[in-house]
Amino acid sequence: MYKLFYLLLFSTTFISCSNSIVSSKNEQAGRLQSKYNLIVNSEKKILLDDYTAPKSPYMQIYQDTSGIKMLTLLNPYNNSIYFYNYTNGEFIKKIHYNKEGANAVLSIAGYYIKNTDSIFLYNRPLVELVLADYKGQVKQRFSLKGSEPDWALFYPQYAFSTVCPIFEKDNHIILTGLCPFSIKESSIDKFLFTTCINLDNNQIKHYHSYPAQIYGKNANWEDPLFMQVYPTISSTGKIVHSFTASHEIYISNWNSNVSQSLYGGSNVARTIYSIDWDFLSERTPRELIYTHYLQQDLYSAILYDPWRKIYYRFMQQGIKNATTRTQLNEKPLIIIFMDEQFEYLGEKLIGTAEEWNWTNSFVTEEGLNIEYIDPKDIEETYMNFKIFTIKQI
Repeated sequence: MYKLFYLLLFSTTFISCSNSIVSSKNEQAGRLQSKYNLIVNSEKKILLDDYTAPKSPYMQIYQDTSGIKMLTLLNPYNNSIYFYNYTNGEFIKKIHYNKEGANAVLSIAGYYIKNTDSIFLYNRPLVELVLADYKGQVKQRFSLKGSEPDWALFYPQYAFSTVCPIFEKDNHIILTGLCPFSIKESSIDKFLFTTCINLDNNQIKHYHSYPAQIYGKNANWEDPLFMQVYPTISSTGKIVHSFTASHEIYISNWNSNVSQSLYGGSNVARTIYSIDWDFLSERTPRELIYTHYLQQDLYSAILYDPWRKIYYRFMQQGIKNATTRTQLNEKPLIIIFMDEQFEYLGEKLIGTAEEWNWTNSFVTEEGLNIEYIDPKDIEETYMNFKIFTIKQI
């Protein structure tokens, strides 16, 4: 299916074995030269109340009509969105949503603030997007699942975070979903993980399939950790997708299933393998999934910095000898940075997820903001951010 010229065209080689193990080889490993370094330029602290903890599951930078830049964050404890002045860290307000009644939103698990009268909320238990306002009033509901009993085989599910956000493009609300289990070969081109809601006519359409050379051929990626997709908007307005098991990044129009792949990998990443287990015959043991995730080099978020015209791509480095006793947050975190043409500029090992809550990362004029878990803040009084910028070597 994939000719020799295709394999030569891209810098990543994919091999499918007879036992359905798929491997993604990093042809550029050890050959890349760093021109820049990533350094901490500044820090920011957000004072929290008694009902709010660090490591919020979702954030959005929002600028209101008066020009105030706000850091908004989700408090799942009280089903509210908190607004802080990003510049000075001061609390501004919060919007609470009821869990009962006509305006019920059972459990918010992501949101997009278009303006204070148009706030889109992902209601996780009902798999729906809710349009509400700053008063907590629900205006409209959009079901994100099909009516069939086996709808999950055809429609995406969602695990939103700050680095996998709900966003708007060309008057469409874009939701990047995932398939939470391995995809059968017969469905690899049929499962579309991007949901687009047209705000003019409320029509819902789906786009973007998983790369067949990685996720097809009955390859075993039997967990959402492997199947999560991370989007960002490029300098030209296209969507860039980062898949966990690919050294390449994939670029496409938001409303097209045709994509272009370019190398976007790490200098130290090794070959990435799917799980050696036939999921079609027998359920994959959870212990095997867990250790496999820990041992593999796996990519994650990709963020575009329009002020510096660079991309940041995150990778969790594998721990070769990891066991079931190894914690997920022990994986080393590497950040790769590339220019607008996705040419490699460098990469930086910044630590582990024990100290960096990397899912809360976003870009501002100041640089790349990453939530930092301060060991001195035992009482969790603040939400702490360290802000990175690149510096030429």
